[in-house]
Amino acid sequence: MNEALKTAQTFCIQKEGEHVKKVLRKALIIELPWLIAVTGIFVLLILFQVSLSTVALEKNFLGLLTFVSMNLTLFLGLYTFNRLLNWFYSVNIITDQRLLDFEFSDIGGKNIVECELADIQSITLQNQGLLSFLFRLSTIKILTSGDNPNVDFEFIEHPTKVQNLISDLARKVQNQK
Repeated sequence: MNEALKTAQTFCIQKEGEHVKKVLRKALIIELPWLIAVTGIFVLLILFQVSLSTVALEKNFLGLLTFVSMNLTLFLGLYTFNRLLNWFYSVNIITDQRLLDFEFSDIGGKNIVECELADIQSITLQNQGLLSFLFRLSTIKILTSGDNPNVDFEFIEHPTKVQNLISDLARKVQNQK
Protein backbone atom coordinates (compact mmCIF):
# COMPACT_ATOMS: atom_id res chain seq x y z
CA MET A 1 0.00 0.00 0.00
CA ASN A 2 2.81 2.41 0.88
CA GLU A 3 4.56 1.65 -2.43
CA ALA A 4 1.35 2.38 -4.36
CA LEU A 5 1.08 5.79 -2.73
CA LYS A 6 4.71 6.53 -3.48
CA THR A 7 4.34 5.75 -7.20
CA ALA A 8 1.13 7.79 -7.43
CA GLN A 9 3.11 10.91 -6.52
CA THR A 10 5.59 10.92 -9.37
CA PHE A 11 5.68 12.93 -12.57
CA CYS A 12 7.58 12.90 -15.84
CA ILE A 13 10.44 15.31 -15.03
CA GLN A 14 10.86 14.53 -11.34
CA LYS A 15 14.40 14.70 -10.02
CA GLU A 16 15.90 11.92 -7.92
CA GLY A 17 15.27 12.54 -4.24
CA GLU A 18 12.52 15.07 -4.96
CA HIS A 19 9.25 14.53 -3.10
CA VAL A 20 5.85 15.80 -4.17
CA LYS A 21 4.15 17.86 -1.45
CA LYS A 22 0.96 18.86 -3.25
CA VAL A 23 -0.67 18.52 -6.67
CA LEU A 24 -3.15 21.25 -7.55
CA ARG A 25 -5.62 21.67 -10.37
CA LYS A 26 -7.81 24.59 -11.37
CA ALA A 27 -11.16 24.31 -9.56
CA LEU A 28 -13.75 22.49 -11.69
CA ILE A 29 -16.36 25.16 -10.88
CA ILE A 30 -14.43 27.54 -13.17
CA GLU A 31 -15.25 25.22 -16.08
CA LEU A 32 -18.97 25.38 -15.27
CA PRO A 33 -19.96 28.24 -17.67
CA TRP A 34 -18.78 26.51 -20.82
CA LEU A 35 -20.12 23.14 -19.59
CA ILE A 36 -23.58 24.69 -19.15
CA ALA A 37 -23.36 26.38 -22.56
CA VAL A 38 -22.34 23.17 -24.34
CA THR A 39 -25.08 21.19 -22.57
CA GLY A 40 -27.68 23.82 -23.51
CA ILE A 41 -26.57 23.87 -27.16
CA PHE A 42 -26.63 20.07 -27.26
CA VAL A 43 -30.19 19.97 -25.86
CA LEU A 44 -31.30 22.67 -28.34
CA LEU A 45 -29.71 20.70 -31.17
CA ILE A 46 -31.65 17.57 -30.20
CA LEU A 47 -34.91 19.53 -29.88
CA PHE A 48 -34.26 21.21 -33.23
CA GLN A 49 -33.61 17.89 -34.92
CA VAL A 50 -36.74 16.28 -33.42
CA SER A 51 -39.01 19.22 -34.26
CA LEU A 52 -37.77 19.65 -37.82
CA SER A 53 -37.58 15.95 -38.68
CA THR A 54 -41.26 15.90 -39.61
CA VAL A 55 -40.87 18.98 -41.82
CA ALA A 56 -37.67 17.60 -43.34
CA LEU A 57 -39.41 14.34 -44.24
CA GLU A 58 -41.97 16.28 -46.25
CA LYS A 59 -39.36 18.35 -48.09
CA ASN A 60 -36.70 15.65 -48.58
CA PHE A 61 -34.17 17.50 -46.40
CA LEU A 62 -33.75 14.69 -43.90
CA GLY A 63 -30.30 13.74 -45.23
CA LEU A 64 -29.01 17.32 -45.04
CA LEU A 65 -30.52 17.84 -41.58
CA THR A 66 -28.96 14.60 -40.32
CA PHE A 67 -25.58 15.55 -41.80
CA VAL A 68 -25.59 19.02 -40.20
CA SER A 69 -26.85 17.65 -36.89
CA MET A 70 -24.19 14.93 -36.77
CA ASN A 71 -21.42 17.41 -37.58
CA LEU A 72 -22.58 19.85 -34.89
CA THR A 73 -22.81 17.02 -32.37
CA LEU A 74 -19.32 15.83 -33.32
CA PHE A 75 -17.96 19.38 -33.01
CA LEU A 76 -19.56 19.82 -29.57
CA GLY A 77 -18.23 16.45 -28.42
CA LEU A 78 -14.68 17.21 -29.58
CA TYR A 79 -14.80 20.69 -28.07
CA THR A 80 -15.96 19.27 -24.73
CA PHE A 81 -13.34 16.50 -24.83
CA ASN A 82 -10.56 19.01 -25.60
CA ARG A 83 -11.61 21.37 -22.78
CA LEU A 84 -11.85 18.54 -20.26
CA LEU A 85 -8.43 17.20 -21.26
CA ASN A 86 -6.97 20.68 -20.89
CA TRP A 87 -8.46 20.99 -17.42
CA PHE A 88 -7.41 17.51 -16.33
CA TYR A 89 -3.79 17.67 -17.54
CA SER A 90 -3.10 21.29 -16.54
CA VAL A 91 -1.70 20.79 -13.06
CA ASN A 92 0.49 22.61 -10.59
CA ILE A 93 2.99 20.57 -8.60
CA ILE A 94 4.70 21.66 -5.40
CA THR A 95 7.72 19.60 -4.41
CA ASP A 96 10.30 20.00 -1.69
CA GLN A 97 12.71 21.53 -4.27
CA ARG A 98 10.66 23.43 -6.85
CA LEU A 99 7.30 24.50 -8.28
CA LEU A 100 6.03 23.26 -11.62
CA ASP A 101 3.15 24.60 -13.69
CA PHE A 102 1.99 22.29 -16.50
CA GLU A 103 -0.41 24.06 -18.89
CA PHE A 104 -2.03 22.35 -21.85
CA SER A 105 -3.64 24.68 -24.36
CA ASP A 106 -4.74 22.37 -27.18
CA ILE A 107 -4.31 18.73 -28.00
CA GLY A 108 -0.54 18.41 -28.25
CA GLY A 109 0.27 21.95 -27.03
CA LYS A 110 1.88 22.31 -23.64
CA ASN A 111 3.87 24.77 -21.58
CA ILE A 112 5.89 23.81 -18.50
CA VAL A 113 7.12 26.51 -16.13
CA GLU A 114 9.58 25.50 -13.43
CA CYS A 115 10.81 27.51 -10.45
CA GLU A 116 13.31 26.52 -7.78
CA LEU A 117 12.06 27.24 -4.25
CA ALA A 118 15.28 29.13 -3.50
CA ASP A 119 14.44 31.64 -6.30
CA ILE A 120 11.06 32.69 -4.88
CA GLN A 121 10.90 36.40 -4.02
CA SER A 122 7.22 36.88 -3.16
CA ILE A 123 3.87 35.12 -3.25
CA THR A 124 0.68 37.07 -3.96
CA LEU A 125 -2.97 35.99 -3.90
CA GLN A 126 -5.22 37.58 -6.51
CA ASN A 127 -8.99 37.17 -6.98
CA GLN A 128 -10.25 37.29 -10.57
CA GLY A 129 -13.92 37.48 -11.49
CA LEU A 130 -17.26 36.68 -9.93
CA LEU A 131 -16.80 32.89 -9.71
CA SER A 132 -13.48 33.44 -7.97
CA PHE A 133 -15.15 35.71 -5.43
CA LEU A 134 -18.18 33.47 -4.86
CA PHE A 135 -16.25 30.24 -4.41
CA ARG A 136 -13.19 31.68 -2.64
CA LEU A 137 -10.74 30.78 -5.37
CA SER A 138 -7.56 32.74 -5.99
CA THR A 139 -4.72 32.89 -8.42
CA ILE A 140 -1.39 32.48 -6.67
CA LYS A 141 1.28 34.62 -8.34
CA ILE A 142 4.85 33.67 -7.49
CA LEU A 143 7.51 36.25 -8.31
CA THR A 144 10.96 34.78 -8.87
CA SER A 145 14.43 36.26 -8.99
CA GLY A 146 16.63 36.81 -12.02
CA ASP A 147 15.70 35.43 -15.43
CA ASN A 148 13.41 32.76 -14.03
CA PRO A 149 9.82 32.90 -15.27
CA ASN A 150 7.13 33.83 -12.79
CA VAL A 151 4.71 31.05 -11.88
CA ASP A 152 0.92 31.42 -11.69
CA PHE A 153 -1.36 28.83 -10.10
CA GLU A 154 -4.82 29.85 -11.38
CA PHE A 155 -8.15 29.47 -9.53
CA ILE A 156 -6.85 27.36 -6.66
CA GLU A 157 -9.04 26.20 -3.79
CA HIS A 158 -7.81 27.01 -0.27
CA PRO A 159 -5.21 29.46 -1.59
CA THR A 160 -4.04 30.61 1.85
CA LYS A 161 -3.03 27.06 2.81
CA VAL A 162 -1.15 26.69 -0.47
CA GLN A 163 0.53 30.07 0.00
CA ASN A 164 1.64 29.07 3.51
CA LEU A 165 2.96 25.72 2.25
CA ILE A 166 5.02 27.39 -0.49
CA SER A 167 6.30 30.05 1.92
CA ASP A 168 7.34 27.44 4.48
CA LEU A 169 9.10 25.31 1.87
CA ALA A 170 10.87 28.32 0.34
CA ARG A 171 11.97 29.57 3.77
CA LYS A 172 13.29 26.10 4.65
CA VAL A 173 15.28 25.83 1.39
CA GLN A 174 16.65 29.38 1.68
CA ASN A 175 17.75 28.77 5.30
CA GLN A 176 19.65 25.63 4.25
CA LYS A 177 21.84 27.64 1.86
